[in-house]
Amino acid sequence: VVNNSYLGLIRQAQRGFDMDYHVQLSFENINAPELGVYGVDHVAVAEGLGCKAIRVKSPNEFKDAFAKAQALMREHRVPVVLEFILEPNESVISEAGELSWMGASISADDDPRSSVTRRS
Repeated sequence: VVNNSYLGLIRQAQRGFDMDYHVQLSFENINAPELGVYGVDHVAVAEGLGCKAIRVKSPNEFKDAFAKAQALMREHRVPVVLEFILEPNESVISEAGELSWMGASISADDDPRSSVTRRS
């Protein structure tokens, strides 16, 4: 789950048509104050549906989060949801189709067990 507190993929798709609307999903969740204005607690939702879940707040946590997810899948034999917290105005997908996150890019070709590629 890519959480930038609004529907950023829709906004990005609209830019090609000279539109820049967005559906803001931010609100202060009284049941999860640690989220600030990111609203929906996707970790709690996933766990409520019988999955394990991990919230990833920094590209530096990416590698460890995938390792932990793999361990949880082996141990519990359930799906593991990773929630990536992005800056609210950050573009979600780069022109090259990579996940763009706080100066890092993660492509579908990247092995999650390897390092995150940093853009300069």
